Amino acid sequence: MLKFIYTFNTVHLFVPFTRLVVKGACIVKVAVLANLKEDAPHRPDDAPGRWDDLDEPKTIQAIMDALQQNGHQTEYFPADSHLPAALRHFQPDICFNYAVGHYGESRLAQTPALLDLLGIPYTASDVQGMLYSHNKQMAKKVFQAHGLPTANFIVVDDPDHYSSAGLCFPLFVKPASEGSSVGVDDHAIVHNAADLAHQIQWAWSMIHAPILVEEYVAGREFTIGVLGDEALPVVEIVSPIGFYSHAQKEDADSQTYRLCPAPLTDEFTLELQTLARRAKQVLHLRDLCRMDLRLDANDKPRILEVNAIPLLYPDVTQASFVCAAEVAGYTYPALINRVLQLAAKRCGLG
Repeated sequence: MLKFIYTFNTVHLFVPFTRLVVKGACIVKVAVLANLKEDAPHRPDDAPGRWDDLDEPKTIQAIMDALQQNGHQTEYFPADSHLPAALRHFQPDICFNYAVGHYGESRLAQTPALLDLLGIPYTASDVQGMLYSHNKQMAKKVFQAHGLPTANFIVVDDPDHYSSAGLCFPLFVKPASEGSSVGVDDHAIVHNAADLAHQIQWAWSMIHAPILVEEYVAGREFTIGVLGDEALPVVEIVSPIGFYSHAQKEDADSQTYRLCPAPLTDEFTLELQTLARRAKQVLHLRDLCRMDLRLDANDKPRILEVNAIPLLYPDVTQASFVCAAEVAGYTYPALINRVLQLAAKRCGLG
C-alpha cells in the first residue's frame, strides 16, 4: 500500500458550487453511477486483482455526502443491465459517472454510451475519451500523432507470434487495456528475448487479451491530475523496484511511497502540468483525469498512460488525485462538487 508524504503550500480559493438553475427550477437530482467490488461477476479465469479498480461503498457514500452537502438529492445506481430502467424511474437531472464496467476492452465506455442513448448529461469523459484512454495502445498512437512524448512499443495479439524488432531492451510488459496494475508483477521489466517471451506468456495467461510491450523508461515517476483546465500539484511515486506492481498495491508494508508536491523546480513542474493538460486535450477527455509519466535517461518526460476516471477514495493517503487536490486547496466535498460543476456547465445546465 502506498504511503504519502505531502505538504500544503498552496492557497486555493474555491467558490462553493451553488445549485444549478434551469428554467427557474433548482437541479437537485444526481444519480451516482459506479461498480462496486462486492457486486463483481467473478469468473474462474479472472486474473488476481481483476476487480481492484472497482469501488468501495465508502467512496460512493463520500461522493453522495459531498453532493448532498451542496443541496443535491442523490441516489446510487449500479452500472449494470438494470441501469436504464432505474434511471427512467429516478429521472436524474445529471449523472455523476464513476463506473468502470466489468468485461470488454470498451468497458469504461459502456455507461457513457448508455447515457448518450438516454439523453442524460453526465460527468467525466464521453465514449470517445473513455475508449482512447482505456486502450493504452490507442492512447499512445494518439500521443505520437500529436507529437507528445511516449516510449516506443508493440502490441502482442498472439503470445506465440510477435516481433520485438525495433525495440531496445529493457522492455516493460503490461496489459493493453487494464488498470490497477492487473497483469503486472515484479518481473514486468525484461532484459532479453527469453525473459520477454516468458513474461508475455504469463501476462496473457492472466488476462487473455492483448499485451503492450514498451521500452522501459527508467527515471523518476510522476502522476498529474487535471481538474477541468487546472493541473493539480505533481505527485512523485518512489518505488524500490522501479515501478508499481500489483503486489506492491496490496502490500501494507510496501516501501513504495508518494511525495506531494513533488520536489521539482517551478519551471519543470509547469512543463509536466502543461503536458498533462495537453494529453487530456488530445484524448478528448472531460472534467477530470490523471496522467502517469516517467523521465528517461535525459530527464525528458515520457507519457505512460492517462486515467479518465481517477480514484476518488476519500482518504488522501490512498488516492493521489484526491491528495493533489487537497494540496491545491480543495476539500473533498469541494472537489466532488467541482467535478459536477464542470460537467453541468459543459452540458449547459448552469
